[in-house]
Amino acid sequence: MKSRRAGRVGWLALVAAVAIAVSQVYIGVAGAYDQSVYNNLMKTRDALLQQRDYLQQALDDTQRKLDRLNSYLDQNSRNLRDVELALRQLPN
Repeated sequence: MKSRRAGRVGWLALVAAVAIAVSQVYIGVAGAYDQSVYNNLMKTRDALLQQRDYLQQALDDTQRKLDRLNSYLDQNSRNLRDVELALRQLPN
């Protein structure tokens, strides 16, 4: 009876040890997986920040070009108005 009980205790101890070892492996894998996910998310974040900076720079450049074109258009309108005024003041 004692040997049977000792066998069961030994068997239960072995099963418990294996369960603990397997759980530690899964925890390690989960930790490595979490680190991998974290690293991928950080790379994605960095790429998005870089893309945002590029887009902001492109927008700023485009805005400067639009401002310059608007300035040329305004100057053109003033010149046209001056010429039309001069034309109206000439005798027919």
